[in-house]
Amino acid sequence: MNKLLFILCFALLFTSCSVEDNNISVVGTWKLTARNVVDGFDINNDGTVDTNILNEVDCVNNETLIFETNGVVSSNKTYNPDIDIALLDGTTDDYIFNVTCDEQGIIGFATTYTQDMNTVTFNDNEFTIIGNQLSREIKESIKIYNEDFTEIVATKDLTLIYTKQ
Repeated sequence: MNKLLFILCFALLFTSCSVEDNNISVVGTWKLTARNVVDGFDINNDGTVDTNILNEVDCVNNETLIFETNGVVSSNKTYNPDIDIALLDGTTDDYIFNVTCDEQGIIGFATTYTQDMNTVTFNDNEFTIIGNQLSREIKESIKIYNEDFTEIVATKDLTLIYTKQ
């Protein structure tokens, strides 16, 4: 009986260590490397549809998140193009795109974050760490308007992906 109890305690201790080893630290600098949307768009009209909007827009991207050991996350370089999308009347996949790059100013912030295993939370936003990538899905973030931009006719989810530098 004592031997069985010892084996169970040892197995529990070993399992606890294994789980701890799989915990990836968020501390460091993470650069925005993808703004993915399912099915993608050909915003730059080059004939190639891409799911990563960063590959379709010529706006400067310097967005980084910096996570410190003291529980603070900050960003002072934010990628924030304004993209208006309209579906051409009578079509199901023909769009008009109006893109404005706002590169005049810097949008920055600093706040606290928490990490629970591979989940990082700040400003009520939950991110997931998988390998060297930090991702967040934003439901119905992409709004698609009718041709005269007066009514939202569809939405798409957006997934932000940051890569550890």
